[in-house]
Amino acid sequence: MGTMKSISSLWVVTQFCITSLLLLTMLASSRSSRSNTTAQAATGAPSAGPVASSSSVAAPLAHNNSTGFCQTFIVSSDYTCSEYMVETVDGYLLAIQRIAAVAAPATKGPAFLYHGIMEGGDIWVLNPGEESLAFLLANAGYEVWIGNTRSTIYTFGHVLYQRQQKEFWNWNWDDLVSKDLPSMLYAVYNHTQQPLFYVGYSQGSMTAFAAFSQGPLVNLVAKAAMLSPVSHVNHITSAVALAASYLYADQILLAAGFFEFNLYSEAVAKFLDIVCTSPQVDCTTDLLNQVTGPNCCLNETRMPLYYLYSFQSTSMQNLAQLAQMVRTGGFGLYDYGYMGNLMNYHSMSPPQYDLSAIPASLPMFLAHGGNDTISDTDDVANLISLLQGVPEVLYVPEYAHGDFIIGCTAGTLVYSHILAFFEG
Repeated sequence: MGTMKSISSLWVVTQFCITSLLLLTMLASSRSSRSNTTAQAATGAPSAGPVASSSSVAAPLAHNNSTGFCQTFIVSSDYTCSEYMVETVDGYLLAIQRIAAVAAPATKGPAFLYHGIMEGGDIWVLNPGEESLAFLLANAGYEVWIGNTRSTIYTFGHVLYQRQQKEFWNWNWDDLVSKDLPSMLYAVYNHTQQPLFYVGYSQGSMTAFAAFSQGPLVNLVAKAAMLSPVSHVNHITSAVALAASYLYADQILLAAGFFEFNLYSEAVAKFLDIVCTSPQVDCTTDLLNQVTGPNCCLNETRMPLYYLYSFQSTSMQNLAQLAQMVRTGGFGLYDYGYMGNLMNYHSMSPPQYDLSAIPASLPMFLAHGGNDTISDTDDVANLISLLQGVPEVLYVPEYAHGDFIIGCTAGTLVYSHILAFFEG
């Protein structure tokens, strides 16, 4: 009997090894083909320094082809606003907006603002001028560029797929790192021929950390300011995020065939059915604070405006990757499972982004809050310890996650420090 068990175990191991070798052979062939294609697409680009990308800024779009961003949010004659389209290497047509103040010539260079998850570029202009970072930067003489992730309503779609198609949502956070952010930053650099002042909020900071650790893109950036910075989330205390991650809501929804996560969709209803079973989540009260922490300084009279514009769709894979990071404590690429990882990474586990690879020469500013349950103070301390350089740090004890982007006191408590950092 023992001999039979040994033979059976040996057979299983042998089959696994054979399968792995076959997968690795297929992967090597696939990688070789993809490398040749990539090399052809990048022909003529230098290998280091600020370089031209295959993406480029198109001419300003005609009014009837715009996303409506400028017409909706930049209504004051004190500012000019124009929209540009950037195509990613996988066919998404991103929109970026350029804002400048009429009374303050844009002589200080381009400032690029990148939003967080389930948001769009409008998050930077929802408050009055003295409370919105985009307007403050424009008034100070910066040429403000607002980026929009592929899932926002401020994009022009995809060259092949419609938003209602599953293929449109077949992407994860790594695609924002390797495609969306580089496409937009290279486009702005090509247009302005100047290094950028970067501002990232939440996932906009997380995406930048990962992208800057990969090499050439960081050479386009003069200085970087990160609001509610996120990398490793070992100490996250967000009740909703923890419940969703450890109840495997992401995996349940993916297995059920959901590909888009929209606040007003069946996916969110199913999500809440799962999350609300957790004793740590009270679904009878305000869920926003149970996601972000207790925001101190939001203007309650403007909450209908925030709810109208702030919450946008994302892909289920994007959310799933964040849940993976909560469960593992890592800061890595998407986990496809053992076999999928072998196919994609030559490893049974996904590689990790190396924060220590971000050059110490990049001046960095980090702003975080004492009540932020997503960008926890211990995780921010860990982030700082992993960076080569020594960032300038602003700690606002009373702030939670949302206060940094739409708090009515952010202009005084946070944005004034960003302006000083950029000009210092």
